[in-house]
Amino acid sequence: MCSWVRRFLPGILTIPVCSVVFAAPDLESVRRSLERTDYAAALKEVRPLAEQGNPDAQLFLGKMYLKGQGVPKDPDQANKWFTQAAMQGNAESQFFVGAWYLLPHRDVKEGLRWMRLSAEQGNQDAQLLLGKAYLGGELPREPVQADMWLRLAAKGNLDFYQNELRVAEGQMTPEQVAQGKVLAESWKPKPGMRP
Repeated sequence: MCSWVRRFLPGILTIPVCSVVFAAPDLESVRRSLERTDYAAALKEVRPLAEQGNPDAQLFLGKMYLKGQGVPKDPDQANKWFTQAAMQGNAESQFFVGAWYLLPHRDVKEGLRWMRLSAEQGNQDAQLLLGKAYLGGELPREPVQADMWLRLAAKGNLDFYQNELRVAEGQMTPEQVAQGKVLAESWKPKPGMRP
């Protein structure tokens, strides 16, 4: 190989990589645009990242479609982006996919599957819904599992979550509450869980 080619090849190969890295907007810029309610700028910044497969960008874009921020409100489009991020292990997106199936009762079994993936990663909203499902009928009634998930959801969270745990424990025996507490204390999040 010619000596000039060997000298310039690393620089030539670096140019396309750098142009992609420096041209691509970052998620912090997207956050700032959303905080300023500059949805057009946020959309311009987030869409390329989402299309490149960035799960956090896909989550942002899904939320924009869900709320109609800079795009027409479109729950199906939102779910498309949430699902892409959820498949990559994004816990918040998994929660949204689970809610999409669960809350209007489209497919309870599928919704609970996604909620479990999100809950196992530590999403407290998913933990709350999963605990209520074990207590209220979407799943076979398992008060110990219900207590564990509700306890995890309530830990360091808003009063509402604390109240949900107290109400649920009123429907359980002291032994079930004690077993749920032991399970919650030994529970560890499992980041990045994928379907």
